[in-house]
Amino acid sequence: MRNDEDTRSVKPVVLGDAGHYQAGVQQRMQEHSFPIGGQMLNCAVGPQNGPSLVLFHGVTRRWQDFTLLLPHLIERWHVFALDHRGHGKSDRSMPSYRVADFAADAASLVEKHVTGPAVLVGHSLGALVAALVAAKLPERVRALVLEDPPGSTLAGGLRQSRFHLQFVNTERLLSRCLDLEDLIDALSSMPVQRPKDGAVVSFGELRDREAIRFGAECLLQMDRAVLKTLVEGRWLEGLDWFCALSGIQCPTLVLRADPAQGGMLDEAEAVRIASLIRHCTRVDLSGLGHSIHSIQPKQMLALFTEFLENHNLLPVKTQP
Repeated sequence: MRNDEDTRSVKPVVLGDAGHYQAGVQQRMQEHSFPIGGQMLNCAVGPQNGPSLVLFHGVTRRWQDFTLLLPHLIERWHVFALDHRGHGKSDRSMPSYRVADFAADAASLVEKHVTGPAVLVGHSLGALVAALVAAKLPERVRALVLEDPPGSTLAGGLRQSRFHLQFVNTERLLSRCLDLEDLIDALSSMPVQRPKDGAVVSFGELRDREAIRFGAECLLQMDRAVLKTLVEGRWLEGLDWFCALSGIQCPTLVLRADPAQGGMLDEAEAVRIASLIRHCTRVDLSGLGHSIHSIQPKQMLALFTEFLENHNLLPVKTQP
């Protein structure tokens, strides 16, 4: 399935346009610390307005990355939004930050603290994690949404990808222990490769200042070792992510962003994912970059809703 609506946007708005939502979301999402594997993980939990829905953010982010979706999701779901280890308010200084570690944490959360079966939604790293949880705990997951999973792009293939310069330079900036405003300025002028042609440009040419501000806030709450693991190519150590996909039994929606706009899932791996997951729907989004839920939250919600309706899994809205 392809979605070719022309929704091009190079500079995703993350929180700048969400200011009127922010206060209400913060009031309705209560943060809790859950003991998992000898550490404490922070998870924001919404009101019990329906079945469980668990959100997993991407690397370098935190649960607030889903702010634009949350006002709509909490109307009919019991939402759980996790801060991965080393991110947000979850414990830092952990011994390991591999995808397998993030996935083990997430599986424990779903198994021990989430009333199931649940719908899982994961973006980027979170998509890798959500898929592994669904494969490990098929009886606990009723549906799965994978938003632009990076496949091997951020693992063994990082050095050959157009994202390598961005992650290497970001790690270097964090080593300087900058304050927020300094980090925003440094990120804005940081050299990166433009996704569509590989040309080296400043990051500020690809992201607006509000998006960079939110990213900087997230980075200052993140253990720098998270990026070290990624840059060194150790992300998928001890894991065969593609092999695990055949264990997924629930309906799955794969949203593939446009590589020319920063999407991380290439065509060959998208085909491979769809062939390995038994009940898989794939949607390609022309003109949209990696963070679909930030660039086009309404379209993301519409695709999510349509997918669940098609599988008779959309609960009745309990809140106006």
